[in-house]
Amino acid sequence: MVKLVVKPIADVLSEDEIRRKTDEYVGEMLRNAQVIGDDLFLVDKATGRATPSFFSNDCFVKSLIKLRFGTITNMEGIKSLARGRAIHDLYQEWFKFANSRVHVEIESGIETVDTSGRADIIYMREFDGEEVWGLIELKSSWNLNEDRERRYLKQVISYVLMLEETGITIREAYLVTMRDVKSLPINRLRREYQNVIMELKAIENYQGWPMEPPDPLLCVRCELKPICNTYAIYRGNKSMTSISSAND
Repeated sequence: MVKLVVKPIADVLSEDEIRRKTDEYVGEMLRNAQVIGDDLFLVDKATGRATPSFFSNDCFVKSLIKLRFGTITNMEGIKSLARGRAIHDLYQEWFKFANSRVHVEIESGIETVDTSGRADIIYMREFDGEEVWGLIELKSSWNLNEDRERRYLKQVISYVLMLEETGITIREAYLVTMRDVKSLPINRLRREYQNVIMELKAIENYQGWPMEPPDPLLCVRCELKPICNTYAIYRGNKSMTSISSAND
């Protein structure tokens, strides 16, 4: 039997090494990014496919923008993306070292008919003479509210279902954050989120733009507000409503 070692991110990585790696990636991202507006950068071009990583978005309209135009963000967003990438790379290195007797695959690409994606860590260990496949999803968050955790679980189950299509059955999975390691009940979550791949296809098949944001409060601090068609429609409708009310 091979014991698996999984720890919270902050237990194995120091802020100093995260900061150094983050600064390196910020510079790299800025060199490759395209400036498209005032404090707005195109970081990655659109692929035309909705992947499980879309579940990280807190807004459906953000997912549509990413699908159709690519990853667009401001300087703060670049720093956040760079920090997440730094944490992923450093933790993955630690995990491989700490689990030297475990078969580990990092950022393993998964291709299915309906979607594609990259799981942070996929591993295979021996347990009672059997091969046990597992999956680890890394998030650089310190705290998870209910909505964010639900979206992350959808991402995990998407990878689980995609791997099943390729012939790999995931029997254990962990959601690892800065301060916590959560062992996930795979069978229950598979039943609860059995339609996640259909949700991704619904994003791809959506026509036009929603008439109003799913949660207008999120628009207040959203970096995509200057280029968001849905926000423009919403503000225009609100302005017309105000004018109409004033004339009554």
